[in-house]
Amino acid sequence: MSRPIPVTRETVKRLSVYKQGLHQRPASSDQADLKRIIERIGLLQLDSINVVARSHYLVMLARAGLYDPAVLDALLDSGFLFETWAHAMCQLPTTHYPWYHAYIQQKQLKESQWQLDRFDVDMDPIIEQVLAAIRDRGPMSSKDFESERRGDGGWWNWKPTKVALEYLFDRGELMVSHRVKFQRYYDLPERVLDHSRFTLDKSIEDFRRWTIERGLRHIGIGTSNHVADYYRQHKRDASAILADMAKAGSALPVAVDGWNETAFLHRDDLPLLEEIQAGAHEPEMTVFLSPFDNLFWDRERDEMLWDFFYRIEVYTPKAKRVYGYYVMPILHGCELIGRIDPKVDRKRKRLIVNNLHLERGVKLNGALYRGLIGAVEEFIAFHGCDSFELLQCNRAPLARRLRKTLA
Repeated sequence: MSRPIPVTRETVKRLSVYKQGLHQRPASSDQADLKRIIERIGLLQLDSINVVARSHYLVMLARAGLYDPAVLDALLDSGFLFETWAHAMCQLPTTHYPWYHAYIQQKQLKESQWQLDRFDVDMDPIIEQVLAAIRDRGPMSSKDFESERRGDGGWWNWKPTKVALEYLFDRGELMVSHRVKFQRYYDLPERVLDHSRFTLDKSIEDFRRWTIERGLRHIGIGTSNHVADYYRQHKRDASAILADMAKAGSALPVAVDGWNETAFLHRDDLPLLEEIQAGAHEPEMTVFLSPFDNLFWDRERDEMLWDFFYRIEVYTPKAKRVYGYYVMPILHGCELIGRIDPKVDRKRKRLIVNNLHLERGVKLNGALYRGLIGAVEEFIAFHGCDSFELLQCNRAPLARRLRKTLA
């Protein structure tokens, strides 16, 4: 293994922002640009919360600027994307399916039936009926099946047909063909992948190595734990694979100021690292990041890089929330400088900012004022709002400027 390359935390931040496509906007926001963004970051995490636009739309907004969400939806409908469990439930380029096919086959061997064991009925006939219906009728959603809900409702009381659909999806016997108002429609894999041209010849070891190599490319520089988190792989596997890559010279060891553990950089990114160290690729955007944005999936890495403690307060009891409900970190250049808690009042077409909080030590200046005002204006336009309301802000001069400019 070669001697570790010394780098500063500032360099790691700038490289991370660049690798995630958050340093500058593309020339346009058409379908080709959206495809390039997804290929650049690897995958889009999905989440059903819609207090503002759903998370995957916000991830794309931060990188593409104003775009038509229907164009992003069409990438699933057309077969460019497919859905599977990756970092979480995600959309990925369909060209990545062969590796995930190996992973799905491995799951089938384990014969996990945790979904089915929650019911005191024989699920086998229901599973067969669901498969037969979709085979005969084409794509179907859970709403297309009539079945009484068992229990009092909620996540752990799905109706049996819904559980059958999830079980078949998890095993790869069904795939998501498209969505309508975020509702999933399931179909047979051979029909969803009808236009794809690839060979399903990957092994589970191919899959593990592929996810670690891609994870390293997507984050820029990280420890084995950081790299493992991107595609949610086992940390021990990541450590072993990165050690093999380092011996082969495809992963370069890096010593980051203040980090006790060795980090890694993909060999192909060495020229980019040198350009950034020389002052190139200065980040120039101010954006609001979804709570599920790829940039800071790994909370440990967030604190190691930015000294930025963040938790998704949606899942925190109201009385214990610090910054609000749907709290979005604010990226200004390559720094996480604050948090915003927005809500869209769709009836009144109003963007309500429940709270805007800048971190301690962040200084207000012309560039930050312009960046924040521009980010709010973009957020208003993307959500089709025509009015703005700021309820709380920890910097009075910023509150006055925003209210005056956006009233």
